[in-house]
Amino acid sequence: MNENAHEEKREFLRIEHETPIEFKILDGKSLTPKKDTLSRNISASGILFRTTNEHSIPPLSRIVWIKLDDKMLNICSEIEHDLVIYNKGVFGRVVRIAEGEPGVSYDIGVCFIRKKDMSEEDIKSLMYGIQSRK
Repeated sequence: MNENAHEEKREFLRIEHETPIEFKILDGKSLTPKKDTLSRNISASGILFRTTNEHSIPPLSRIVWIKLDDKMLNICSEIEHDLVIYNKGVFGRVVRIAEGEPGVSYDIGVCFIRKKDMSEEDIKSLMYGIQSRK
């Protein structure tokens, strides 16, 4: 058997942190309730969370804003200084959707959006998109 077949391909260390979170799809009307969503782990590149509500699964490639508790926000800020942070939350792009517990939950992988990858105008547009949907 090939020894490299199971080699870890992730670039960043993941920190296990399970806590209820809320998120909003950028063009969505409201936050997804905490009772439906639980963070699983976090890294410098993104966050993995699980939802039990099939209707709250954000489409692939969609931008989301994830409201974080103070502990998670501090962790994110410490491991990645270039994140787009707004109103106790971070912006990211949905990069993975997979079934978690079959028929019960779904895992959503989100890659954080970094300031260096956007213009100042694009960042303001993200923030306006969240403000206008409150």
